[in-house]
Amino acid sequence: MKPFLKMLLLFVLTSTVFASVPLAPRAGVGGKIDMFGCMQTNDYYIANFAVYAISQIKDKKTAASIAGFCGDLPYLGVAQITIDLLDRDVRRKPVWVKVFDSKKNVIAETAPKIEKQAVISLPVNFQNQGKYDVVLYVEDNDLNTKPEMSALHIPLVVAMTVAGEPESAGGFLKVVLIVVVAAFGIGFLVNRQLKLKDV
Repeated sequence: MKPFLKMLLLFVLTSTVFASVPLAPRAGVGGKIDMFGCMQTNDYYIANFAVYAISQIKDKKTAASIAGFCGDLPYLGVAQITIDLLDRDVRRKPVWVKVFDSKKNVIAETAPKIEKQAVISLPVNFQNQGKYDVVLYVEDNDLNTKPEMSALHIPLVVAMTVAGEPESAGGFLKVVLIVVVAAFGIGFLVNRQLKLKDV
């Protein structure tokens, strides 16, 4: 009976860890994949980010297979940005997004609105390669902080390959390995403690 309880404990621990991670793969320059769905956070908010290269869609078959990109978009042209709001309380507050170029010019924005479906989406025409800043603002009276101070900044690189970026897929495998090792370590310690109590 004790081995069954140990295995059940390990299963619950590992499933809890994986359940808290939204797994929605996003692609990047060079084919790297972010298995964590491009989760973006600051001290106030958490969101899932994706940008889709609409200008690369040639037909319906291409549209069905197009993947969202994470921190870098390898193409110029029209793209669709989507931000999934993961904080439940934010879904009851006005939110809006602005996209800034490297010179701090606003190139696209949405109007403040309560997004009950928890998804903000906007088209952006990226005409120049470079670094952009996608900023999520929340009118959050609970914080007593201006939206500019609590805003979630999401960096986006367009039509440029950034040297030295880590491979996200390799990072995901490392996380899985760490979780498995931690689970077995906990199981070993629990087993040892149970044996000491029996003695």
